[in-house]
Amino acid sequence: MITVGVALGTVTCGVDTADVWYAWVGATMRDMGDLSARVLSALERERLSMYRNDSAAARYVVTRSLVRSVLSHRMDVPPGDVPISQTDFGKPVVAGTLHFNVSHSGDLVLMALSADRAVGIDVERRRVVERSPALVERWLTGDEQRDVARRIAGGAYPSDAFLRVWSLKEARLKALGVGIANATHADVDAVAVVPLDGLLERIHRGDASEGYIGAVAFA
Repeated sequence: MITVGVALGTVTCGVDTADVWYAWVGATMRDMGDLSARVLSALERERLSMYRNDSAAARYVVTRSLVRSVLSHRMDVPPGDVPISQTDFGKPVVAGTLHFNVSHSGDLVLMALSADRAVGIDVERRRVVERSPALVERWLTGDEQRDVARRIAGGAYPSDAFLRVWSLKEARLKALGVGIANATHADVDAVAVVPLDGLLERIHRGDASEGYIGAVAFA
């Protein structure tokens, strides 16, 4: 079987666990043609043909190949035959008892897989977010805004504080299978979330010195 990505580790929250994998988009670009032909489904190859931006196309191929490669090993079926569908909110799901989710930022793609509960994952490349105060006010709840303020008061850079809280929020929403527009109607506080600091510190690459922030959530 074709293997895409590297096992990063396991996240535990109470009795629930999720395995996490990662892949670098740039490191896999040379294999795009082979991956498209041997890993992607016919529908995914059709969608790929609609991309006009090479970077976006590469990210799509690597993301879908990572998902299909991991699920193929777990389900013991060819990658292109993994039965992936979508919920009404657009969250990819697979038949059976497995739960997965995927996220990307910069050149990094992360995937979480759990046999216990619905799972969500988010990753954010550390960067300067020029409009972070406006984004905090527009998209974060009162409690989340206070969390950002506490982190800044504790010495965190404003962009890092925002990205940290945003990542926790995104992971929770993705575990629930809803988008940011439906956040006010979701029981976000009932979702357990675990930061990925320890796992992400294991990723070493010379041109990735800026680092990443991430989280996994269980619903």
